[in-house]
Amino acid sequence: MEADFKGKVAVVTGASRGIGEATARQLDASGAMTVLVARSEDKLVSIREEMKNPSLHVPIDLSLDEAPKTIRELAIEEFGKIDVLVNNAAVERNEPAHKATTAAIDETLLVNLRQAFMLCSVFAKDLFATKGNVVNVSSTAAAGAGGTQGAYAASKGGLNTLTKNLSNEWANKGVRVNACAPGLVLTEMWEPTFELLGEENVMENFVKRVPLGKWGTPEEIANVVCFLASDLASYLTGQIVRVDGGMLNI
Repeated sequence: MEADFKGKVAVVTGASRGIGEATARQLDASGAMTVLVARSEDKLVSIREEMKNPSLHVPIDLSLDEAPKTIRELAIEEFGKIDVLVNNAAVERNEPAHKATTAAIDETLLVNLRQAFMLCSVFAKDLFATKGNVVNVSSTAAAGAGGTQGAYAASKGGLNTLTKNLSNEWANKGVRVNACAPGLVLTEMWEPTFELLGEENVMENFVKRVPLGKWGTPEEIANVVCFLASDLASYLTGQIVRVDGGMLNI
């Protein structure tokens, strides 16, 4: 069976690149109407032009307090409902704890956790009405596998806890809440690390921790996100699904 999103509306944050872009494209290919959210308007417009189904792009900085409400207003105005919310947008800080700044910590927790929570909150009644679902994009870093990613790891750990809490709170509303936790995935988020440690060094040495022996792709993560968002996962809620090539099995 294949996931079928015909007639459904999906909101995807961080949709201009990486996992978010791959997820939005797969949802569209499966029939969904999509709301593409990111800061880069040019990239969103380019992606939207390639969509098969009706879509909306919302160029906005998710760190703004009013962003969640603005996203909801535009999405409901355009489509009248929402069936799927994918909280994918994230800020990644790779720095030793002794060099961390309050500004960097605050920004990471704001975008990765608080605003994901607020998007769930502002879309809650809409999701109740459609018996929709939420998929949060977490990370294996939440398990402490991220090294010098203290703020990022903490934000993803909080997102995992939020996922489980909301799944219990909203189960009687018919709303499922799950998370996908990627491991090493080759996206633009790794560019600062490549610059700091050298791309060849990172690519060769980090993958030694992965039993499958390779980096993941955005499309491989999007496969799992779309599965969790689909009716194929209708009896699945409160789960943190690791997609890490077996990295945390070691």
